[in-house]
Amino acid sequence: MLNLTWTDYPESADSPDFLANSKFEPRLPADFGHVLIKGDNYPVLKKLTDGVDCPNLTSSVDIIYIDPPYNTGNDFTYKDNFTARDANGTTDRHSQWLSFMQRRLLAARPLLKETGCIFIAIDQSELYTLKLLCDQIFGEENFVNDFMWLHGKGKKDTWSRTLQQHTLCYARDKKKLPAFREIQSTDWATTNADNDPRGNWFSGSISFTEKRSNPEHKNYYSVVSPSGKVWTRQWQTDEEHMKELISDNRIFWGSAPAYDKVPRVKIFNGAESEVIPRNIIEPKETTRAAQHHLDELLGEPGAFDNPKPVSLIEHLIEITRQPKDALILDFFAGSGTTFEAVCALNARDKGKRRSILIQKDENGIFELCKKRCQKVSQLFEESAALKIEPLFISLSH
Repeated sequence: MLNLTWTDYPESADSPDFLANSKFEPRLPADFGHVLIKGDNYPVLKKLTDGVDCPNLTSSVDIIYIDPPYNTGNDFTYKDNFTARDANGTTDRHSQWLSFMQRRLLAARPLLKETGCIFIAIDQSELYTLKLLCDQIFGEENFVNDFMWLHGKGKKDTWSRTLQQHTLCYARDKKKLPAFREIQSTDWATTNADNDPRGNWFSGSISFTEKRSNPEHKNYYSVVSPSGKVWTRQWQTDEEHMKELISDNRIFWGSAPAYDKVPRVKIFNGAESEVIPRNIIEPKETTRAAQHHLDELLGEPGAFDNPKPVSLIEHLIEITRQPKDALILDFFAGSGTTFEAVCALNARDKGKRRSILIQKDENGIFELCKKRCQKVSQLFEESAALKIEPLFISLSH
């Protein structure tokens, strides 16, 4: 990795003078709901951990989702001032981009709760270097997965077509991060071995083998099949629930009259169950669909290129199983997709999640994001009877 050197100057977004003289206008209240902050995200993140003229949000954020600028070779519009050169004095754009990301991730990490996690969207241009950087900042042991979103027809060149975009996920402390789960609805059962009047079903495992069972576990007990065969092992549900399943004819013991197969649970079409989420995310929406949605919402075709689908961000938030009053931070807010995703989830499950969005005032993107927040607020107030009043705050200096 290249040796990086930094030079601050008075107008730099990371200089001591800039941070000391900057303030939120209006002041960020302690009881905020949804907030959109206009400003360079680095000093904003620093202020949120310093707690100067705003609540100290250290260890307060449950989920961070960011979709940062991909390293396409274009100059950054942020006020970072640094020099990254190799031994021959040549500037290296990979090091510049990594330095740009490093300071923001280092500033964001303290905001995460011990039970929290961060999702970082990225394409292949910096995927592997970003992975190494995140291993350094969050710890390789806290890597959760790369959640790959299949986003449509993909990007092609002479040799291949790339169908996925990447989302690296890291925990603040993986030992304390809740297990990820998603709700899956069964629709593939095609047989009905015992002519159950409820229709087709397939069987799923509900126990560990005797060899893998822990006799000290609270779910280690015995069940008796209709033929009298006793099965003693560790089960994947407690004894009370097992009795309910047996009473409701949802345990398959094998064919009559032997009933000598390992007991398995019957899963009917239409049943919902929690499963470990796959890291390949089937299209929630395509990029084109997300673009069309944003164009319709804002009434401005093509106002923002390549927005992420709302349903994709909803999915990532949902699988974390964070509480319904979670605080969610997006410090590369862009068009404001994260805000809409949070509002949509709250409308669906009566949650009280809050969001902080940070967006630099560049090329009209902040005003576009603000307009989307206003439109989304009106939309959900009308359709879901939710009162949503996002605050709009600027960082000035």
